[in-house]
Amino acid sequence: MRILDSRRLTGTNLQSVGPCAVAEVVFDEGEVPEEAISAWRAELERLAPRFDLDLGKPFWRRYRDGASIGFTAPIDALYTATEINEYAIKCAAGRAEIALEDAVDRLRQSASQEANEPMRSLQVAAGQRDYPFLWDDDQVSIGFGSYAQVFEAGSIPEASEIEWRSDGTIPVAMITGTNGKTTTSRMLTRILKTADYSVGSTSTDGVCVNEEVVEAGDWTGTGAARMVLRRNDISAAVLETARGGLLRRGLAIEACDVVVVTNVAADHLGDYGIDDVSAMAEVKNLICAAAKPRGQRIINADDRHLMRLVNRYDTPLVLFSLVDDNPAIVDHCARGGEAWFVRNGSLVHRRLRQDQEVVTADQIPCTFDGAARHNISNALAAAAAAYALGVGYSVIAQALEGFGAKPGDNPGRCQLFSVGDVRVMLDFGHNAHGLEAILNLAKGLMQQHPESRVCVSLGQAGDRQDDEIYALADTLAAMKTDHVILREMAGYERGRGVQEVASMIKHRLHEHDFADDQVLIVDGEINALDAAMTWARPGDLIMLLVHLERKAVRQWVETQQAMQTN
Repeated sequence: MRILDSRRLTGTNLQSVGPCAVAEVVFDEGEVPEEAISAWRAELERLAPRFDLDLGKPFWRRYRDGASIGFTAPIDALYTATEINEYAIKCAAGRAEIALEDAVDRLRQSASQEANEPMRSLQVAAGQRDYPFLWDDDQVSIGFGSYAQVFEAGSIPEASEIEWRSDGTIPVAMITGTNGKTTTSRMLTRILKTADYSVGSTSTDGVCVNEEVVEAGDWTGTGAARMVLRRNDISAAVLETARGGLLRRGLAIEACDVVVVTNVAADHLGDYGIDDVSAMAEVKNLICAAAKPRGQRIINADDRHLMRLVNRYDTPLVLFSLVDDNPAIVDHCARGGEAWFVRNGSLVHRRLRQDQEVVTADQIPCTFDGAARHNISNALAAAAAAYALGVGYSVIAQALEGFGAKPGDNPGRCQLFSVGDVRVMLDFGHNAHGLEAILNLAKGLMQQHPESRVCVSLGQAGDRQDDEIYALADTLAAMKTDHVILREMAGYERGRGVQEVASMIKHRLHEHDFADDQVLIVDGEINALDAAMTWARPGDLIMLLVHLERKAVRQWVETQQAMQTN
């Protein structure tokens, strides 16, 4: 048994309710996993009495090539807990490099240095008051948003010295999914802003306050959530929550008012034993553990993987679907449940067996007159979340009717420009599920121009499984794409050779009978645009899936548009 990764999980996770120490292990050839895990447990039992720490019950999650093994621990003992876990694993495998007594002495010193009794006391006091509590290595805070009080980790006051104001919280929504989570987060943010909230949000583009970026970058993990929730200038929060943060650190917060899961698909498989879509659904569904007893879970009823998990939690459930006769919706509502769906082109809310039409899909700009069905689904999710947070129908409709009218509303997602007589669509689709959605949109846009052709340019990082990479080619072929420009993503090979990913997709396209002149490999997104424009003729549609050079691509579009008008 060997350790591949060892880390602390600071919130509820796949293995435990609450923080824990966990290690990813693989088993040696011929080793019996059950025996190795039993040996590790025996070593933990031998070590535990040596420390004045509350080491919780051991857990293990088996998967194809290994296991996640560890135990829960107090928040001010997690670093030490990871070291104890690592030592127990090495002892069980006969690989310990330090004698027991020497290891215990060192670990005791580590525990003493890490201990923070005032932090744990404040955590208990906050829990007794059902008050929000956040912590990290540098700061501790109670309350969210306008109620937040932040203290340095080394100077935490006594609970009796703190002013505990109201219940200390603001409306908070958490949103996850393989695709659509950023657009859904932005839609919900717009609705809440229209409802006069000051909204803090996190996404793959950064931390925002009222749609203005205050910290650029991919902020979808626990640090982003803390950053937003500790701001006194916000009265509501929308937290985009990605797979990586859930697996590496667990839930950012323990309780919120609304959780949304947009969908689940094959993407980023292979990390931490998440080897298939069913396992990924378990990861995405984890945020449902944060829904308050009276909070609501907003779940995509069109996703079979998510629907298998809807009974995992007993908090109020709201389903959404692109069709009104979805069997899960029909059954759920027949039993008095709540749902959002599309009927005759309108977004409809069914509650207490009463239907309310809220807005027509073709009035929402980012749906392109209803052609972008994935954005209709995102709008349903955002509307359901907003209603759950107390926003009325008229405000929801008003906000959605304006969303997507300006390029800055949803940067990098479904942005359509005209460059002369050629249309250019920019999007972030980065897996087969997202690619299929954007190509379905292309099909809808092309109905008015049946003689036009479609060129798609995409790239992919090297840390995807072979099947995920080949699925991109299969999707391009199934949608009868006319021309494909593949991009080398320099710096994102992640263990693969230069142009290996692009060559894999090209080879697969050839197996689908694409001719040599239908597939091109270039370096970078600007070169891809230049090549696409050289290929294009009036009326054609270029779809560029932008991953790395959004600002440069936007400047390219603006320059080309200016050249066409001069």
